[in-house]
Amino acid sequence: MSEPDPPWRVALGRLPIVHSGHWAVGGSAALGLHGLPVDPRDIDLLADSPAARELIAGLGHSITENAAPWDRGDVRAARRALAVVEGVEVEILVEVEVTAQGRRVLGPPDLDDVGGVVVDGRWIPVLPLTALCEVLRAMGDEPRAQMVHRYLQDH
Repeated sequence: MSEPDPPWRVALGRLPIVHSGHWAVGGSAALGLHGLPVDPRDIDLLADSPAARELIAGLGHSITENAAPWDRGDVRAARRALAVVEGVEVEILVEVEVTAQGRRVLGPPDLDDVGGVVVDGRWIPVLPLTALCEVLRAMGDEPRAQMVHRYLQDH
């Protein structure tokens, strides 16, 4: 008997289907989908405006926050929405940038250049590990960036 999927992976399979625009899973969930040994607590989705509109509309009553623009200090976005899906927080970020002292360090990832995995019979777009490594370095998470770098060398 196989182990049940972790909650974050179940939540991914429950996301709305998007017909326009581009989006991809980022953050620790993307690392997990690539097979790295992480235990995501949430799901980060990076999207362009058309995809974000569809995701937010499809999540409907699950949306708990929706702000435009949004700035956390080290990360900012043209729009940020939070939802809870299957008990897992899902963060949708539009035109996300990594910043330091108010200046852009790393711009939005190329959402046209993504891979994907199948979750619950659906293709889910995922940022490539090279892009994730770049984001981790820009955010100052060198230990995790090194983990990704080593994984890329071994695979």
